[in-house]
Amino acid sequence: MAGDTDNPRLWEGADFYAAPVGSTAPTDTITAWAAAWKAAGLLSEDGASESRDQDSTDHYAWGGILVRTTRSKHKRQLKVTCLEDNLVVFGLVNPGSTAVTATGTTTRSIKVPTADPRAFGLELRDGGITKRRVIQKGEVDEVGEVSLSDSELTAYELTITIYPAADGTLYTDITDDPQAVVP
Repeated sequence: MAGDTDNPRLWEGADFYAAPVGSTAPTDTITAWAAAWKAAGLLSEDGASESRDQDSTDHYAWGGILVRTTRSKHKRQLKVTCLEDNLVVFGLVNPGSTAVTATGTTTRSIKVPTADPRAFGLELRDGGITKRRVIQKGEVDEVGEVSLSDSELTAYELTITIYPAADGTLYTDITDDPQAVVP
């Protein structure tokens, strides 16, 4: 049998962060996230998921021989479900809205969402292995249906569209996983 049974990852813990675009992110797996990076709190046990979408066009020579495939409109998204209704999650779910607390009572004015690009960070842990994903620019462009009931947790499913940097970088993964070491 080829392979090593120590290499598959089961991410047992995770944290999700949001920060203003341009915030300095950690460059290793040990340094704490800077104050600009705000944690969203508890996440759903379903974890996070990444999706990709792109158009491709096949080009054929005379006689039906495939000679090339071109790709365009690449889109990548990250989906995460937040279980807390804190200020960070409120801002991601309702960009452009406001919240004010006076004499122990908070009033939230929910407005039509506005564009609100942010930087995002996802930290995953499997025992002593850590993986950090830093998205320098993205935006919550979809919020799933929110249940308000006595039988289900209120959860905020966020779909974040990732915008590439000028050099085409979508995100950076930083890990101390030995199997990721480049020889």
